[in-house]
Amino acid sequence: IDFGNLFHEMLSKIITKNDVNSVTIQYHQKGFINNIQLKLIKEMMCLVVNHPKLAVYFSDKVTVFNEREIVDFDNQVVIPDRLVFNHLKEVTVIDYKTGSPSSDHHQQLLKYERVLKSMDFKVGKKLLIYINAKLEVVEV
Repeated sequence: IDFGNLFHEMLSKIITKNDVNSVTIQYHQKGFINNIQLKLIKEMMCLVVNHPKLAVYFSDKVTVFNEREIVDFDNQVVIPDRLVFNHLKEVTVIDYKTGSPSSDHHQQLLKYERVLKSMDFKVGKKLLIYINAKLEVVEV
């Protein structure tokens, strides 16, 4: 089982922190994860959605679009993991990663920002969430 991809897929189903339980149970019931994985994944997801730098992006006070295709000015399709719009109409771009931090990841978020700005959106923060043995949040 590719834990990184599975975790990524499960995170893409979460709109608010209240969805963690139902999403993890759904994957468990379908046989994608066993009891031990259920516990570990739920714990890691709770670390993400309750993280001091991230909790606001998993609240019910924002509008969320997970894995939405956006066509840029070159007709290339980009798919940010999570776009979070606040009441000021600012968008925060969030991307989930596993493995070591990389300048390629930064470039990817900067590309998302360029595309969103070309569509007249105001980009607030750009965040990389590294999900490894420990959780790391990097602002780009």
